[in-house]
Amino acid sequence: MKFAKMSAAGNDFILFDNRKKIFKGDEQDYFRHICQRRFSVGADGVMLFEQSVSADFKYRHFNSDGLSVPICGNGARAICRYAYLKKITGKNIVFEANGILYHGYCSGNEVTVDHPKPLDIRTQIGIVNEDFFEEGGFLIIGVPHLVIFCDNIQKIDVHEYGKKYRSHHLFEQGTNVNFVQIRDKNTLEVRTFERGVEGETYSCGTGAMASALISHLSKGIKKPVKVRTRGGKLTVSWDKGFNPLYLSGKAELIFEGRFIEK
Repeated sequence: MKFAKMSAAGNDFILFDNRKKIFKGDEQDYFRHICQRRFSVGADGVMLFEQSVSADFKYRHFNSDGLSVPICGNGARAICRYAYLKKITGKNIVFEANGILYHGYCSGNEVTVDHPKPLDIRTQIGIVNEDFFEEGGFLIIGVPHLVIFCDNIQKIDVHEYGKKYRSHHLFEQGTNVNFVQIRDKNTLEVRTFERGVEGETYSCGTGAMASALISHLSKGIKKPVKVRTRGGKLTVSWDKGFNPLYLSGKAELIFEGRFIEK
């Protein structure tokens, strides 16, 4: 089976062209296995590129635990880049994910994807209790995100505190946890503990959007918001009423290969 290894600001993915329906989407154990670093290709998740009757293609995403999620911000940019490189689409792209139509635009290796207005936006939920943190808020942008402000992001134990709040009883399905340090009036530094990966990733697209929007509402950060992550730089902007949000940044095809049955 042929595959492509994609990367978007350090978020890496294994992409399968599934237009011939090789996968049903219930191959949790297999997806989890191939995402293991050091024992297989290794990735933050798996993407399936599929046929769509209403768009250029359909996109399904699975985290490295093998479970399906509605959307991945960086994954969406990566799969658009793949479609453009393979000449399946032009620079302007319409794709379907979880029954929602998204729009992408490719300019070189810079890819922008729009996202509908987040749901359940809350700037105060009252669960963060460490003195060195400031609670930012919560929202759902396809997947849930908690935002926590801090003064020195490099000294934060992302795994310890990310794991703590990821499974807080307030979140029935768990949540992604974003630690944010404000650098200036339109620049953030963000580290994210991702649900489904169960650890820190080099960047998170929906996390960048959540951090930018909560920082705008809570701290007055101005758009376009520049988001620095361990894997690279992302830019977040929005139209009136936060509908839609725009996520921009680099996305690359790293290599292609094939899995061989043993």
